[in-house]
Amino acid sequence: MMKETWMNKCNARLRLAAAGLAWLTVLAGGRGVCAQAASPDLSPGADRFPGADGVMLRWEQSWTLDKDGTVHRRDHQWFKLFNVRPIGRFGDQRLDFNDAQDELIIHTARTHQSNGTVLPVPKYSFNLAGPDDVAGWPAYAPWRQMVVCFSGIEPNAVIEMDYEVTTKPGVIGWINADLRLHDDYPTIQRIINVTVPAGVQVRHRLDGLTGGPTTSSDAGGVTTYRWVFADLPGSPAEPQSPPWPQRNGRLCFTTCPTALDWATALLQPAERAAQPADNVTALATKAVEGKVDPIDRIQAVSKAIRDSFNFVSSWKTRQPLTCRPAGEVLRSNYGNELESAALLAAALRGLGMETELTVAVDSTIWDKDVPADSAFAGLVAAVALPDQIVWVHPRQGVIRNPGSWGRHRLLSVTGDRLTDVCIRACGEGYASEFQLGGKITIDKSGKAGGELRLRLTGSFYNPAGLESASAQASLVKGLVQRALSGFTVSGHTLTTLSDDVLEAKLTVSSGEALPEVGGQRVLRFGDGPAFLGDFPLPLSRSYRQTDVDLAGAFREQVDILVELPEGQAPVVVPAGLPKVEAGWGSVAQSVDADGRTVRVRRTVEVTADPVPAKDFEALRSAVNDLRATQSLLLAIGSAPTQK
Repeated sequence: MMKETWMNKCNARLRLAAAGLAWLTVLAGGRGVCAQAASPDLSPGADRFPGADGVMLRWEQSWTLDKDGTVHRRDHQWFKLFNVRPIGRFGDQRLDFNDAQDELIIHTARTHQSNGTVLPVPKYSFNLAGPDDVAGWPAYAPWRQMVVCFSGIEPNAVIEMDYEVTTKPGVIGWINADLRLHDDYPTIQRIINVTVPAGVQVRHRLDGLTGGPTTSSDAGGVTTYRWVFADLPGSPAEPQSPPWPQRNGRLCFTTCPTALDWATALLQPAERAAQPADNVTALATKAVEGKVDPIDRIQAVSKAIRDSFNFVSSWKTRQPLTCRPAGEVLRSNYGNELESAALLAAALRGLGMETELTVAVDSTIWDKDVPADSAFAGLVAAVALPDQIVWVHPRQGVIRNPGSWGRHRLLSVTGDRLTDVCIRACGEGYASEFQLGGKITIDKSGKAGGELRLRLTGSFYNPAGLESASAQASLVKGLVQRALSGFTVSGHTLTTLSDDVLEAKLTVSSGEALPEVGGQRVLRFGDGPAFLGDFPLPLSRSYRQTDVDLAGAFREQVDILVELPEGQAPVVVPAGLPKVEAGWGSVAQSVDADGRTVRVRRTVEVTADPVPAKDFEALRSAVNDLRATQSLLLAIGSAPTQK
């Protein structure tokens, strides 16, 4: 009787309990972050959206910051399925919340079938789990995941989900989001509301679409910013599509006052935790045994941590922004981006090295006027040596500029001043080059060898990984194999090695005699253009809707002269490719056979990044021609006897 009275009083409210704790409230209706509009038109069908698996009829998201610091986030979706492919995302939804600081309220969870039947999600279809990204780590034990399994799913059914997460004051310092406006599926209506108390400014940025927010205020000064977008086309990703912030509409907002405030909030708990403890100093001391060079010592400490530490990368671990002391982090052997950086800094400080923590941000999406958490890329230790600053990322190790961990900025806080350093990617701002040229001689026994020259710039090599002779040998051997299958590098001399350029002279050999097929010796010019190892292309599909994202512009130039033994002549030569040229660049291969010499010259130059979808087919076709067997094989046999 008490249970029935309670449910009637609460408008059919159902509480589900776990371990004796009431942690979830499911509501058929009730208060929300802001007023929700009436149901959308459920009739649009597949004929209106050719090729789409479903359509988002309406998607409304709301963020509210109360005067006391309480944060409400509400999400209300109406999605119509045209077939069963979207079921994984919409029929089996997963909602994350923290049992210690959040309240999850499900206002509505139901299926509207095509015959008009409405099926609410039954009680047994709400299942509690642990989020995969933080499950199993004691520090994040309060995190829960509600799995909501919808019933009655069929083609042309509409799945409606309306839920809210309310977070206690003091957990989130400000509200912010980085929203992808063009979803994988077409969206008829997209609404975003941000509500803040008087005196709080909402900084925002809109990319890829036009229009600003409308604002409204109540008598208490509470202001709501409202964005409304209509008829947004679907934008599903394809292999090597540019990241969604580059190809889709994007709305970014925050109530954080300045980039300085944002960076300071991240650095302060990590700096407090980055104090050397006995176990941390012992780890660092053991790691640097026998090492004198400061950079070698830094690398050794970084490696000692990376080799065994468990990195837990999730925004959940930073809500709230706290950091355990470095000694405790080491004992537990796991931690988030703040804690792993605090441990690294504490270890370096334990060796007497002057170390400062900086905030790394993804420079492709960072905006200092709208500092959003989506740009956060971890903390980096900056170690001051007498002649340079050495940057060390807990997971990436020592960072060089340029380096493989490029396109980032490092934010440093000094008092009330924020400064930054740009970490360029290899090849950023200029075309990466692969040049290989020289002469190969085939002797009477069929063995081949010669001298080649190699030049690399940009993304074709990472200077940070070439400190040892073995690493250098491994690099040049692999690159030669891309151009000459079966050849080994018996010796090399580096003539230039800098952050931007590697140049080398190589001695190469086939070792064994070239393979013989039908009485003819065969030399194979690799498996296709050498650049594909560093600049892969989605070559298997001809149909393309989105641009093709690359690691940057690049240029490959191969120029190899092959000298045949006396009495031998080319029987089969690699096929040439007339120059194919377009806005993305050019591709060409020429083959000149003259008596006992065959010269193969190949040039691939791609200057556009990304490559426009409409232009990709021409590039794909040309590169596939270069990958074809007839473009790669040189066969030699007895020269015809002159009469």
